[in-house]
Amino acid sequence: MDSLFPDRPFQITYGNTVLYVRPVDMQDRLAFHVSFSSERKPILVVRAKDFNASRFWTSMPEGRQSEAEGVGQLIEEYIAAQQKE
Repeated sequence: MDSLFPDRPFQITYGNTVLYVRPVDMQDRLAFHVSFSSERKPILVVRAKDFNASRFWTSMPEGRQSEAEGVGQLIEEYIAAQQKE
C-alpha cells in the first residue's frame, strides 16, 4: 500500500459528502489530511502498525478512531481503483 502513495490531492464522493484528500509528508508513514464538504471538522488519518505488525488507520490527534478507520478504507478503495486504470 505504501508504494501506491499518491503525491497529489484528490477527492472522494461518499453519499452526499465530498472528501478533499491531501497527502501529508510524514516520515515512513502513509498520512492524509481530509476535509469535508459538510460541517464535519477536518481530520488527519495515518496508517499505523500495532504490536502484532497489523496495519490500521488512526487519527491524529487521537479521538476520532472510528471515523479514521472509515475514511482510511475509502482512501484505500480510491487508490486501488486508480491502480486498476
